[in-house]
Amino acid sequence: MKQFFTGGAGTGAAGDPENGLDDMPPVLTGALRERLRRAAEDPAWGQACADAGRQWARTADERFRAATEIHPERRPLLRVGVKDNIHCRDFATGAGSPRFRAHPQWTAPVLDGVPAEYVTCKTRLTEATLGLDAGCVNPVVPGGWPGASSTGSAVAVAANICDVAVGSDSLGSVRIPSVACGVVGLRMTYDPALLDGVLPVSPSLDAVGWFARTIDDLRFVLERFDVLEAPARDGRPARRLALVTDVLEDSACEPGILRAYEELTETAAARGFDVVRISLGDLWKVRSAAWALCAREAYEQLTPHTAALAPLGEDVLSVLRLGERVAPEAAEELRRQQPALAQDLRARLDAEEIDALLLPVYPFALPTPESIRTWPMLFPDVHDPAVDTMAGYTPIASLLGWPALSVPTAPQAGIQLVGRPNAEGALLDIAEQLFG
Repeated sequence: MKQFFTGGAGTGAAGDPENGLDDMPPVLTGALRERLRRAAEDPAWGQACADAGRQWARTADERFRAATEIHPERRPLLRVGVKDNIHCRDFATGAGSPRFRAHPQWTAPVLDGVPAEYVTCKTRLTEATLGLDAGCVNPVVPGGWPGASSTGSAVAVAANICDVAVGSDSLGSVRIPSVACGVVGLRMTYDPALLDGVLPVSPSLDAVGWFARTIDDLRFVLERFDVLEAPARDGRPARRLALVTDVLEDSACEPGILRAYEELTETAAARGFDVVRISLGDLWKVRSAAWALCAREAYEQLTPHTAALAPLGEDVLSVLRLGERVAPEAAEELRRQQPALAQDLRARLDAEEIDALLLPVYPFALPTPESIRTWPMLFPDVHDPAVDTMAGYTPIASLLGWPALSVPTAPQAGIQLVGRPNAEGALLDIAEQLFG
């Protein structure tokens, strides 16, 4: 793997927040595929759209503080943002640190299919992906928390600073910001080759991901950039989905979220799906252990580079101290279990012809930015006997290494579809049928 920490020092600044998207140019609305189709027919309109996109990005970023850097000249019709823990030539990499800066002469493989001139900005993240607050403002829920880690990518897409954005997801860092900001998020299948040039946090759980405003926009860009092949249509009139009974029995799941989850069964049936119920068994029981594994691996990955990242915030240091207290043997035991957990679940899904799991993204209402700032750290204390009540549902796809598509269904709430490895296209098919 190419070395990530290869930079010097630098600082950044942010403007004053101001909510509001009412003055966004109408030319920037609508489906991406329609925008490019119209531009091909009317180049003058396309040029006006590209100019409006560049100007609006700067205006919106002053309000929502999503970008660490906006390219001074690029004005493509299709604008791509890149989380600032991912190397991209012609942009500095800051990793959410107030001091660290790298100036890579190469671009991470996750962007191989993206033309360089389409990348217009780097997006903010929480410090070293572990902090509580990236300083972004939620564009669609005034006063709402915009999520953690990949916050800037979600905010940038929601605010139309860019059309799509790339992020990273260890234990929900794409999925939670996506529903917090009302956009679609996709954690991709675990692939170490795509993590080259991405700040390593938890090598056993890390994955790259994408944000878009709609399911159709996401499909359009992923196919355009050859991120996934056009999914094969097998001709089946419906697909089979699994409702996870462990969620129904979870005392930590708030009644409103639980009610919406159960009601989704009726919606799915009305749209041609066969919904079955399954329990995740041992996989459900190790959700909190996933947080311990992530903390331990973050400690191992980042501690050698604390001088480059210093001064680290107390919230980040708290995560690293938590990881130091996790026994290496405990982390290794969960790593050993991961393949068996995935093989067992896949066999069960194959036997029952289940195409995807349905899960809430989060078991309770998202906190406010003010309450987040009172937390000692983003991670639950894995040594607390009550840690299982804080484990949430995002660790399931992370432990499996499987793709997960998050779709907002209400303000700051949403559903995730978890599918087999490399089944991103199938998840998009299901989401279009279920939510379209």
